[in-house]
Amino acid sequence: MSTARRKLLLMGKSGSGKTSMRSVIFSNYSAKDTKRLGATIDVEQSAVRFLGSLVLNLWDCGGQNAFVDNYLTAQKDTIFANVAVLIYVFDITSTEWDVDLKYFEEIVTALRENSGDARVWVLINKMDLADKEDPKRTKYGTRKADIVGVDERVGKGKGELRCFPTSIWDESLYKAWSSVVHTLIPNIGLITSHLTFLRDLCLAVEAVVFETDTFLVIAKSGSPLDGDSSTLDEREVAGNAKVLDRQRFEKISEIVKGFRKTCQRNGEQWVGFESTFDECKVVLEPLTKNTFILVVSVDPIIEVGMLQYNIRESQLHFSEFAQKSTLDRKCGLCRKNKELRYDAKGEKDQSVAAWDAALIEANGLDS
Repeated sequence: MSTARRKLLLMGKSGSGKTSMRSVIFSNYSAKDTKRLGATIDVEQSAVRFLGSLVLNLWDCGGQNAFVDNYLTAQKDTIFANVAVLIYVFDITSTEWDVDLKYFEEIVTALRENSGDARVWVLINKMDLADKEDPKRTKYGTRKADIVGVDERVGKGKGELRCFPTSIWDESLYKAWSSVVHTLIPNIGLITSHLTFLRDLCLAVEAVVFETDTFLVIAKSGSPLDGDSSTLDEREVAGNAKVLDRQRFEKISEIVKGFRKTCQRNGEQWVGFESTFDECKVVLEPLTKNTFILVVSVDPIIEVGMLQYNIRESQLHFSEFAQKSTLDRKCGLCRKNKELRYDAKGEKDQSVAAWDAALIEANGLDS
């Protein structure tokens, strides 16, 4: 499969926290470690590979006034060309909101002129500081309304804008960046349908895939990643998923990255997690070279070993989605999907079991 490259612009005024959040997500910095980072000079480019077939070309653009003015004039055609996503960071503690908003409007205008279909993710950062004086987040609501107003006026309905409150000191940062990455993953529908099948096979409540290095959430079974309780499917409703913490995936990302860093300092390697609790069983282990999978079951008859067996029987098939442009493993789910070409060997040979049918039979279930 050819590599899919997506250009991400990371922009915002100097001191808003752009480079700090990039370092936390992609370079395993702790929030405390970011205090030693200096200001970004001009544009720093880096390439981050996801799932083998997706490369994020991240352009971290310095936010000093002189640099921003240059982006909007001499470098305009270079900076804003072929952009998939603009991630714009605001500092909620800024005392120059009108100036910040003016720069944002000029940048969105340049983006729409050069990359009309680009999505815009706005991260209103340093919420940990604002929440001390404004726990109801009234200021955040006002700022968000101003930002949406600019996009409606300048963007004219093109692309997509989403707004997130963030802080490098909690899991909110992972939620925002997971949302960005999720929209860029090739074959996301194929991954989601297979996760839902695997979840149902395991009589689980949910199955979630994380990227190995960043531990950002890539996809989940059942309802949409950003959905609310009204979007839950039947199995999620039956498993009482509506009472689960809405920030649970992001908290897992933060905890795992912190624990993995501790393991590295002690010369140990973290390979996964499994546990049986009073009300559920949990397995978190590698799915492919680039991903981990979390499976949570609340069914009392399900054993951890059964969850692990089904995960390991799925590893080879899931790895195909990132490596091949034609799926050649016989599978009923892939046969119905239109994201990749399906040309399975033994498709008409009844003696060759499809991947999904074989797993159903191995689990002693009716197909």
